[in-house]
Amino acid sequence: MPEGQDAGRSFDRSAEQYDELLARNRMGAERLVAAIPPGDYARILDVGCGTGFVTEAMVARFGSSSVTGVDPSEPMLERFREKLEGLGIEGELIRSSVHEMPVPDEAFDAVVSGMAFHWFPDKPAAVAAMARRARPGGVVAILASGAGTDQEFQRLLEGIDPPVPPAWTDVFDRIHRTGAELASYMEDAGLEIVDVWEEHRARRAAPEAFMARIGAVASHLSDDLDRAEAEGHAARVAAALTAAAGPRGFEYTFVKLYGIARRP
Repeated sequence: MPEGQDAGRSFDRSAEQYDELLARNRMGAERLVAAIPPGDYARILDVGCGTGFVTEAMVARFGSSSVTGVDPSEPMLERFREKLEGLGIEGELIRSSVHEMPVPDEAFDAVVSGMAFHWFPDKPAAVAAMARRARPGGVVAILASGAGTDQEFQRLLEGIDPPVPPAWTDVFDRIHRTGAELASYMEDAGLEIVDVWEEHRARRAAPEAFMARIGAVASHLSDDLDRAEAEGHAARVAAALTAAAGPRGFEYTFVKLYGIARRP
């Protein structure tokens, strides 16, 4: 199963709590949309839309009136559907990956994606797929978790004995990219860069809050384990986090990666 669909299982399980556990993703979506150049963005395609954070920001800033949202997690789409009437926007929400989304080319004023890109299995192809759906003159705007995110957690996992499942330590390098890499993908897709940048945040969280966030987005990494193995893994990680946390909690880095480009 492609990685994006694997990750979808995590979001299936966390959909009810997603808006609360990942509230900072809403702030990132607002930051992304605030950097989009002024324009008419009535029709938007929200890729990996989740519960609709980026669409909410597009409606608030630009008055977008129509959204097509695609996401591999049906429970996340259900949460988004609950919001549509309150947003006052027409919407079609489709369960699909970015690589298979059944939406027309050159049909959208803006193609946006918030905190999903890092889970896309073929990132250059994903950017190309998004670029094709933007109309000439339209924009593509991407927010993702960037290289360096949770590097302290990665080191903690690598130091646990007995070792944690390889899926948990291999995932960091597999999913994260730099600003230079995202810019290259956009240019290769025929887009003109407006701005690509990274924001590095120093954060602290209580071990249980940190574990709740990781569980919400990455529980699928334990899906190949039997129940006892999964519970043992979670217990070892929780114990290591508690031991590593200081008086103000576990300190970690979060890198938000932003990219905005225009289709000529």
